[in-house]
Amino acid sequence: MDKDKVVMIGVGSRPKGDPMGEELEMAEEADADMFAAMAPRGDFTSRGLGPLVRGTNALLPLFGQSPDYPDVEDTEVLPTDFVRILAMFQQAVEEAIGEDAIRDEMRIDLDDVRDDTALMTIAGKLEMLSKDKEFKRFLQEEIDGEEEGEMDREPEMETMSPEEEDAMMMSRM
Repeated sequence: MDKDKVVMIGVGSRPKGDPMGEELEMAEEADADMFAAMAPRGDFTSRGLGPLVRGTNALLPLFGQSPDYPDVEDTEVLPTDFVRILAMFQQAVEEAIGEDAIRDEMRIDLDDVRDDTALMTIAGKLEMLSKDKEFKRFLQEEIDGEEEGEMDREPEMETMSPEEEDAMMMSRM
């Protein structure tokens, strides 16, 4: 390698023209578009948003996240990042119902959310789920099962020649 040659690597940046970077960016945009499309629309005020944020913050620790989602201002469309969290809850609840860990009445349906009353209904469910021992047990079993699955797999060791290692490192620069 030439000693005078300077190589700059940007952390968190993607090189221009990198096909993987472009594909990743397109996937991120599609993901954001999907959550924006599923965002409930209606007349939402602090009367419904406040309890929903509190319910969300009560449930976030069960998912290994800090309970610090900020208050949401009056809006006609829920923020995409908030919808992403609610969709995570919705999926976990569906799986828990499928495993008979919780009752069907705890189902979270974002499709019918149009007003503060619907937000408060979901908020109440989130509060109850945050205290539900069976739901907590279900989530813990899911986490433990994932960890066991990872532990059962033995790491595959690939051996490379020094020339192959150098070529790989140079291709990444």
